[in-house]
Amino acid sequence: MLTKEEYIKLYEKYIAGHCSAEELSQLQDYQDKFQLEETIWDEEAMGDKADVKARLYARLHREMQTDNDNQATYWKSMRKWWGYAAAAILLVIGGLYWLVADKDTSFVDKTETIVIAPGGDNAILVLDDGTEVSLNELHLGNVTINGKVWANKAGEGELRYGEMAEGEIRYHTIRTPRGGQYQVILADGTKVWLNASSSIRFPTAFIGTERLVEIEGEVFFDVQKDTEKPFVVKSDNQEITVLGTQFNVMAYPDEEGVKTSLIEGKVAVDIAGSSYTLRPGERSVYDKTKRQVTKETFDPEEILAWQEGYFMFNEESIEHVMRKIARWYDVEVEYKGNMKGKLFSGTVSRFGQVDEVLDMLELTGTVTFKIEGRRILVMG
Repeated sequence: MLTKEEYIKLYEKYIAGHCSAEELSQLQDYQDKFQLEETIWDEEAMGDKADVKARLYARLHREMQTDNDNQATYWKSMRKWWGYAAAAILLVIGGLYWLVADKDTSFVDKTETIVIAPGGDNAILVLDDGTEVSLNELHLGNVTINGKVWANKAGEGELRYGEMAEGEIRYHTIRTPRGGQYQVILADGTKVWLNASSSIRFPTAFIGTERLVEIEGEVFFDVQKDTEKPFVVKSDNQEITVLGTQFNVMAYPDEEGVKTSLIEGKVAVDIAGSSYTLRPGERSVYDKTKRQVTKETFDPEEILAWQEGYFMFNEESIEHVMRKIARWYDVEVEYKGNMKGKLFSGTVSRFGQVDEVLDMLELTGTVTFKIEGRRILVMG
């Protein structure tokens, strides 16, 4: 039986993709025999311990049996389970907690019965003359405005630019609200994913010697390679230059830093007059208050999480965690008490109701929540 520390170390090795077949077997065996002995179990608040364990095991077992027809799909199913299956695993400083995402027990004080649902595909297209078009209200197919075909709505949550935007070049902006996300394919084939409260300004076709776009919020890029025409991303106090690569930029105005995380390829990041080269697995962090830049490594799963439908926290403060929740669920957050030193790590689906996410955070015993309409009070 693995200890908690051994499990965490092995789990992190799995996330990095470095586990051997024997180590994967150890992880699965640990799941088969997991214990809750390290946690003080409050049955009045958390429910019957044996029942929770039984429901968790049954739920995980169903997930792991999905798509088990061949080895390739089996490992894909295993990876999905470890990341964001129906049973959410929350690793928190000071304890190891397991819980079931569809449990009946709720720890969050709700003074009103308003259901706070998760976000979804939702965005506004803004033309260069200021005209705003709700992409959700458009039918699938060509997007025609004032007799001009600009793009194609290829599916719910996806807009494609291309040959239909030939002729006079215009600059469009796609903006997601709180609780929204959207995918855009630019005229050069570059794929763009916008997280909640984010935007991208881009030309309807790329001409000249570079492909320049401007963003705010959090945006993931899969850039179409073009050695003759570099792709340039401008955001808060920085400029990123690439030829073809995958990377994520988080540049929210309310965050203390701007993070550029490289998944694949190579990028040059210019910040405050200095240039930094990133390789896969590295990211730059620009501290807006100190006006300092640092480079660090990161877990790719952490960056890909929001596109794949889940939150992933990595020793993040409660304030940072709640900012993510506030953007996705379109809620306001207030704090009461001392929040210093409250760090959270773990994964949880983005598609449950907000009280399900808060219930999981409350199991740490470090914070409690009270929901009043669309306002969440965090109490330490």
